[in-house]
Amino acid sequence: MTTKRLLMPALGLLVLGSSVSVSGCATTCSASADKLAALRRGMTYDETVQVMRCPGTVVTARGPSTADYAIVEWNGPDSPFFTRTRLDFLDGKLLSYTTERRGAL
Repeated sequence: MTTKRLLMPALGLLVLGSSVSVSGCATTCSASADKLAALRRGMTYDETVQVMRCPGTVVTARGPSTADYAIVEWNGPDSPFFTRTRLDFLDGKLLSYTTERRGAL
């Protein structure tokens, strides 16, 4: 019983620490007006990651480094919770980007 009493607070701190770490990553990994202005059509995925300062989230079946069509999503720019920016890649090159409200059709 004493072991359980000691483990539960430790487990709680571990969960709290990991959620803070994840939320910290999410807030720094987002689009901004400056980052989007620096993007250029034809950039490779690696070049866009350097501009965006994080890899984003692949939302298509195939990644942007393939010869297929791919979409990678970042939070923001205005609000990481209510807007998203999607970058479209074709043949491994940046084709375009779209910023929209989450839940938009």
